[in-house]
Amino acid sequence: MTKNYSSYKKTKEVYFGGDLAFPIAVILLAALITYGLFYFFGFTVGIIFNVVISWCVYFFMYYFGKSNTGITFDFLLGVACISGVLLFVDYGVYALVVYQKTGMFNKLYFQLWLCVLFGIPISYYAFRHGSYYLAEKSMATEYLRVPLKIRHDRELLMYIDNIQFVNTSRRTMSDIKLEKPNCFYSESELNKMDSSNRNYYLVEIIYNEMIHMPFGADSLLMSWYSVIEDKYYDIELPFPFEKLTIEQEKYPTNVSKVLRGKKTKRLNLHIHANGGIRLFNDDKVLIDLKENIPTVISEEVRNEKIDLHRQSHDYYSNRKAFLNLIEKIKTSGGIEERFLIQNKLIPWRMTISGLRGNNYLDVDDVSFSEYKSEIAEMEIDKLRFLPKQIGIVYRGNYLYDWLTLIINSQKLFQSIQKLTDGNDEVAVRFDLNFEKGDEKDLQFRIIANDKSILFGDWEIQVKKDRKQDMVDHLLDSDEDQQKRSLYKEAWDLVFDKQYDQAQEKCDMIKAIDPRYGFAYFLEVRLLWYKEGSKACYAKKDYFIAKTQHEPAALAHMHNNYGCLYDQESRYEESLTEFEKAIANNPKEGIYTCNLAEIYCKLNNPKKALEAAEKSKKAGHQSTILNALLESKGTRYV
Repeated sequence: MTKNYSSYKKTKEVYFGGDLAFPIAVILLAALITYGLFYFFGFTVGIIFNVVISWCVYFFMYYFGKSNTGITFDFLLGVACISGVLLFVDYGVYALVVYQKTGMFNKLYFQLWLCVLFGIPISYYAFRHGSYYLAEKSMATEYLRVPLKIRHDRELLMYIDNIQFVNTSRRTMSDIKLEKPNCFYSESELNKMDSSNRNYYLVEIIYNEMIHMPFGADSLLMSWYSVIEDKYYDIELPFPFEKLTIEQEKYPTNVSKVLRGKKTKRLNLHIHANGGIRLFNDDKVLIDLKENIPTVISEEVRNEKIDLHRQSHDYYSNRKAFLNLIEKIKTSGGIEERFLIQNKLIPWRMTISGLRGNNYLDVDDVSFSEYKSEIAEMEIDKLRFLPKQIGIVYRGNYLYDWLTLIINSQKLFQSIQKLTDGNDEVAVRFDLNFEKGDEKDLQFRIIANDKSILFGDWEIQVKKDRKQDMVDHLLDSDEDQQKRSLYKEAWDLVFDKQYDQAQEKCDMIKAIDPRYGFAYFLEVRLLWYKEGSKACYAKKDYFIAKTQHEPAALAHMHNNYGCLYDQESRYEESLTEFEKAIANNPKEGIYTCNLAEIYCKLNNPKKALEAAEKSKKAGHQSTILNALLESKGTRYV
């Protein structure tokens, strides 16, 4: 059906690599040796050397791995070609030797030699690069990048021959390459797998790749055999290319816009029983057919496809076991029930308790939609498709996607039906309780009609490294909150002049985090209030060193010493401290206001006004600042 169609072709970038560097190095080495032979032994010896080298090199290349080493015409021709290349390169060596010995130099011949020697490889690589660029440009303008996921119910046991998006007028098609059917594992095989592998194969995607769709694609061609239904489908559907939202590809940034091409949103293609097709992206359905008419195929072709599907399995490669599997699937009703669930909206909400910190949910539902949701949003009664996978993401220094809850949606639906007596209008609540904040104690309860049951058909996957990062961040947050609470309590005690109790709080903060810079700012203030400025000056180097790593605390420390010097009318020293405070935290307006006040006291109204205006711009407000601005830097009271 698509034999006469062309598809996207990946182009190979042109590089100057080792495959060319080696022969060039050999030729240059031979030319260097030839120069010595020409100069000391004459031109005849140099020519003989080049012929011998050509013979030896090509003999090794031509007869490597061969038992017969008879001299052939092809071999002699190869030696002649290599000798010709070497001797042509050696013309430059010859011209140099002639010039050194006789002073004669044929400029025209030498220029022609240079043009040929460098012009041919440069032209060759220019042609290669040009061809590569044109091919890349052609592919980028003719094909659209599309992420594509293809799914079907694993129990349908499909053998897919072909899926392609085609532009019938241009005779171009997408580059979808389908492998053999996915392995259908037996219950015993699944039970031997760990949970992550088992769940992957139970909900696996048969295709998940970036494809290249021709611009203006107008048809979707599909052909497949459904073993369970014993039906073959060979269909051609109109494809609404105009409904795609197309945008410029942004990456890689080091490639020109033309070559990056264009892309669209991820497409999802679902194949159902009775030849049903659903093609959609995250905001619109492009094709939705509940059934298609099967195509008649010969018994021979039918049996061939069944055998190919059977041979793709391990346990079910046995013909009898495969026939038993087919009969079991046909009588189970699982395919029909899962199809019903995939298309059924149910009024449900979810409450989650026991989680610490700021979390949100990554939800995959039975309709194959994927979306993010705040926990509070999930607590609202709403018609939704049932969830099949819920990821919990903690917001910390970055997003910690640390836990995934994989739900047996079929069992969940059956449990809901029992609780609601099959009444689809009864609201359902899922209650997830992480007792003690640990996933090991998770309880999943379904509540409806004033009744509840404990649901157990789920599994948890935990990313241990992400979980540990989350735990560490929570501990840091707890520690930070504890430090802030103690810090506030200490300053409340300072304002009440209960300095000893405030010092106790300060010591507690340092015990929690010895590097917490503001604890040392608190300590230096307590030292000032209790023992005076001299005691502070004596420990200045200590306090500066303890806050050096924390710019905001260090700025506070310099500001503190600036205020001490100001009280003692040591204005020049005070000026230096305020400047250091500003350098460490330029956004804090009070430091600039303090600097303006010192300039005013030093009878420098111009700089005082400049600093005052910067303080106002930073958002600081005070009576001192108002006085400085009103007096244009001549007074601060």
